[in-house]
Amino acid sequence: MKASIRDVTPENVKGIPEPCKACLYWENPALKGGQSPAEKEQFAAQKAAWFLKTLKEFGNCGKIVCANSGPVGYAQYSCAGRLPNTLEYGAEKLETADVKVAFISCLYIVNESFRGKGFGEKLLDEIVTDLKKRGFKAVETFVRKGSSNNPSGPMQLYLKKGFYVKEQLKADPDFALVKMNL
Repeated sequence: MKASIRDVTPENVKGIPEPCKACLYWENPALKGGQSPAEKEQFAAQKAAWFLKTLKEFGNCGKIVCANSGPVGYAQYSCAGRLPNTLEYGAEKLETADVKVAFISCLYIVNESFRGKGFGEKLLDEIVTDLKKRGFKAVETFVRKGSSNNPSGPMQLYLKKGFYVKEQLKADPDFALVKMNL
């Protein structure tokens, strides 16, 4: 199955697939929990505003993967300092101050029938290529060790692509911080 991957731009930011479109988990820790239809609309507007500001200040920070039926996956990344909820994970070694270390906050194939078909690998490859071109030193993310149903993608994907476990999280042993030097 053929896939195309597009950068998130001001023109297509509204094309981010659900549920990612209105998810502000990393951007605003105060906005967790369920969402009514009105809240989803408000959160989607806040997500779009975050993207526009981050595009201006950080550069490219997201990708949408499309297949025959439209958007099936999404990835988001920037420096950890632009994603305040990274501090909630208690990672002692997360490089929040280094703007040349990127953090993948989401790499999610939202349509389950497309999982395990290489779309996540393609998204990750595109992110790594983009970050290398822009002179980044490394990329990090949190992964859940025992579950592949994780917004940043399955741990096995990252290990297969050359990431290593940088830190086991003491606050929650189900999570690890993984890193790839670029």
